[in-house]
Amino acid sequence: MAAAEADAKPIAIHQPAGTHGVPTHPSLSKAEFPIAAFEGQWYVVQSTLGMWKTRKDVTITYTPHTPPPHLAYNDHVQYRSSSSPASKALSSVVGVSRLLPTPGSGAASSAEHGAHFAWRGSGLLIIASSKWQVLGYDMQEGWAVTFFEKTLFTPAGLDVYVRQPGAVSKERMDEIIRSVQALGGEAGKLAESFFEVKHGV
Repeated sequence: MAAAEADAKPIAIHQPAGTHGVPTHPSLSKAEFPIAAFEGQWYVVQSTLGMWKTRKDVTITYTPHTPPPHLAYNDHVQYRSSSSPASKALSSVVGVSRLLPTPGSGAASSAEHGAHFAWRGSGLLIIASSKWQVLGYDMQEGWAVTFFEKTLFTPAGLDVYVRQPGAVSKERMDEIIRSVQALGGEAGKLAESFFEVKHGV
């Protein structure tokens, strides 16, 4: 095993917050979640969401919309059909993700979630909405795992984001996926259905 792999930090993935909204680990709290570091473009490289099975080159870009304490990100999703050439223009979905309040917790409390969002589409998609949350991340390595709650139209699902395709080794990605599977419960069961989302092909 390479030294870099041997010295790799343990992967920390946590259960989704329940209906009470309290984070399941301090790293996901409003006090600790790295709001600014999470901004920018992410590449979706693994998913359980059926809508990405026929898509490629999927990215999600978060830019500031409203600062804390009423945090919101502009949320810009881009993708191509799996059958489209790389020269074809990217399709886009634009919305806003707003941090959900945690009932009964103070603004600086470790009991208030810092990475649980309500998304609403813009323009023709204004009627579309969903909730999502971060389950784990490593900003230094450049990856994050997100959980999307079930809606009237879509099942619950998971994505794995990276800052650059290929920047996280296959061995490390396998370890991330196994860590999600080990959660058990709904998230762990969903993680059994991860598939690769292609980029640059």
